Amino acid sequence: MPSLVTGVIGGIQGSRAAHHAAEKLAQGYQQAGQTVTGAVNQVNPEILATAQQAGQDVLAAGRTAGEGVTTAAQQGMAGATGAADKLMGLLSPYMQAGASAAEQLPGAAQPFTASMMSQYSPAYQFQLQQGELAAKRAAAAGGVTGAGGTMRSLNRYAQDYARTAFKDASDIYGQNFNRLATLANIGQTAATTGGQAGLQAAEYAGNLGTGAAEYAGTMGANTAQWAGTQNIGARNLASSNTLSGANYLANTQIGAQQALAQGDLGAASAWNNMLGSIGQTGDTLLFGGLGGAAGTTPGWSFGNIGKNIWGSPRTKAPSSGGYWAPGYGPNTVLSDWEIGG
Repeated sequence: MPSLVTGVIGGIQGSRAAHHAAEKLAQGYQQAGQTVTGAVNQVNPEILATAQQAGQDVLAAGRTAGEGVTTAAQQGMAGATGAADKLMGLLSPYMQAGASAAEQLPGAAQPFTASMMSQYSPAYQFQLQQGELAAKRAAAAGGVTGAGGTMRSLNRYAQDYARTAFKDASDIYGQNFNRLATLANIGQTAATTGGQAGLQAAEYAGNLGTGAAEYAGTMGANTAQWAGTQNIGARNLASSNTLSGANYLANTQIGAQQALAQGDLGAASAWNNMLGSIGQTGDTLLFGGLGGAAGTTPGWSFGNIGKNIWGSPRTKAPSSGGYWAPGYGPNTVLSDWEIGG
């Protein structure tokens, strides 16, 4: 009954092989899914951490740049203000002199009169007296006698000297006015220069401060936007990885279940083939028996079960001392012991 045995063994082995292959394939799917899931779980935190760190670094760099620009602007503002203050200090004496001269200008602008002679020619009386004495001596030495002649000489001298002294004092008075006016102009120029320097320094400092504030604000906004974009991109990538990993895991689970189902189908097919072999053998036994080899007596069947089990009457073999029994070939020689005799 080789076909029955082969069918049974083949069915059992085929069923086991189908289940084993299906389990191995399912394990492969599950392992692949776990690997992908593990990779996603490992990579996503790294992506998020890297994006967060990059954002923090860029924000810090932006703050540093903004602080650097602000510090530089403050230094520039201090330098400009300091330079203006220094210039004002250098111009201060000229401004003070100009202010003092400007206070004296109204009085110095009055017309010069004889009453001012004592102020602008303090030696006038002394020099006049000395001149009159010298004139008297000269007249006496020259032989000029009489009060009339001496008086004429003295009057002429006094008039000439008065004109000369008045002119000299008037010139001094005018020169003093011009000096005061010049000092006033110098003071005014110094004050104008100092004021312009102060205004320019204040304007320069204001522009520096405004520019630094705008730069720092722009830098902060740009870095914040960049950091936000990086974080959003990282989260999107992590979400995409998670979805892809979940999809892959679902596909592997489906593949694993399909592999198990295919294994069950393969095992069922193997069992079906085995049952077919059993059924075929049963039909053969039932309807015709299992034929023997060519040229031999019939094999197993329901009609010769007794003979195949208990044997048949012994018959002496024609050319030997042994016996022949049904179920063996015509030339087979058996002993008494071999046939149960």
